[in-house]
Amino acid sequence: MSVETLYWHDYETSGASPASDRPWQFAGLRTTTDLEIIGDSLTVYAKPALDVLPHPAAVRVTGISPFEVEEKGLSEQGFIARIHNELSQPGTCGVGYNSLRFDDEVTRFTLWRNFYDPYAREYSQGNSRWDLIDVVRCFYALRPDSLNWPMRPDGAPSFKLEDLTAANGLEHGAAHDAMSDVTATLALARALRSADRALFDELLSMRFKARVEALVDTNAMTPLVYVSGLMGTERACLGVVAPLAVHPEYKSDIICADLSREPDFLSMTPEEIQERLFAKGDELASPNDRPGLMTIKVNKAPVLLPMQHVSPDIAARLGLDGDSLRRNLATLRQARADRGSEFIQHLQSVYQGGPKVTDSNPDTALYGAFVPNSDRRLIQEVQESSPAELRDRRFAFTDRRLPELLFRYRARNWPDILTDAERATWQEHCREQWQSSDHMNLESFHLALAEEQSNPNLGDKQRAALADLERWVSENAKVLGVGAA
Repeated sequence: MSVETLYWHDYETSGASPASDRPWQFAGLRTTTDLEIIGDSLTVYAKPALDVLPHPAAVRVTGISPFEVEEKGLSEQGFIARIHNELSQPGTCGVGYNSLRFDDEVTRFTLWRNFYDPYAREYSQGNSRWDLIDVVRCFYALRPDSLNWPMRPDGAPSFKLEDLTAANGLEHGAAHDAMSDVTATLALARALRSADRALFDELLSMRFKARVEALVDTNAMTPLVYVSGLMGTERACLGVVAPLAVHPEYKSDIICADLSREPDFLSMTPEEIQERLFAKGDELASPNDRPGLMTIKVNKAPVLLPMQHVSPDIAARLGLDGDSLRRNLATLRQARADRGSEFIQHLQSVYQGGPKVTDSNPDTALYGAFVPNSDRRLIQEVQESSPAELRDRRFAFTDRRLPELLFRYRARNWPDILTDAERATWQEHCREQWQSSDHMNLESFHLALAEEQSNPNLGDKQRAALADLERWVSENAKVLGVGAA
């Protein structure tokens, strides 16, 4: 049995999209489950790739110069190999701040581009993942005396890491430096654990899917406390939900009802529910027009707790109306009793055959499909091959994403092994990205750069980093043979 450890980590990236942008800096350190540091910390940089233009806003936020990461950085393959070695150690729980929505996605896409299994490190050999941000929200709702809570100008609480550390006198160093953010996240976790160790440990246990599944009873519709940023700060990010059914396609997703809302969806057709449930915000006359349905992923460490955690005092403070919650739950249970299996089928049909994501760019097409079993062995062989072997060998993939993904993998990491024809193809690909990418091209880059440089509140480090970025883009535009916008 492996020893369980927590690996606290953070990325700084070239932009806000985990799929389209690239990691520039990573930092991580390992602790016991008692939050005691063990082993050496890791800080590593990745060289900027020529096929993606960095976003000026990201450089302004981090203050990281592309010349700095070019000088200090490894190839992306070498970079992710160091990270994978840490996160894949048996018994490791990868944890960060907003990491499930951002850092874990950066890890997945970087593993994918570099021919690693993008998911295995999350669950194999007793591994797991966790995220402190919803734990913080839970303490705000249930243990308001645990921390000093910074407030935004609009009166809502701020859950930004730098605001929380400042309000509570926790060491943070330079915000948006990866290691500073890691040590700040750990300090915040220690403060929460000191405030209520039992609650902290209970939430930590939710990193295991089986622990969450043990709470969820769709037959009894046992109500649960659910804490998430999706619930909104006006209700302290806390709601009471009833689990209704398992998603028809994704068995780790549970269809739940928000018990603060009358279950009006019971009288709607599946098509009517879909139209309102998946509508954009500006397409609805009122937020209340969206049905009170949601899906909760049991494999993403959700903050789900038994109702015993909500005392009468907490319920009164949060404005939870017990009579209304019980009435809505009774309505749902009666509907299921009256309709039988049709009740479940009705709900599942809402989520059946939803829109599929199609992406012709193999770098960002991770979620297009699972890799066929016939290609898994070949992917492992690619990952284990030397540059010379990658130069000479051909891999007979069946997945249509993989041949181009392999070409780009070779070009980014070992350009010296390319033939003249391949080098020309790679240069043309990079030119196309700089000239016409929907994500960031030269025209949108210069508009964004001008906006950032006009900010009167820039610090010296930020202004210097933006100047470096402008020079880096100018120099590489000449290399690629593309003109300034």
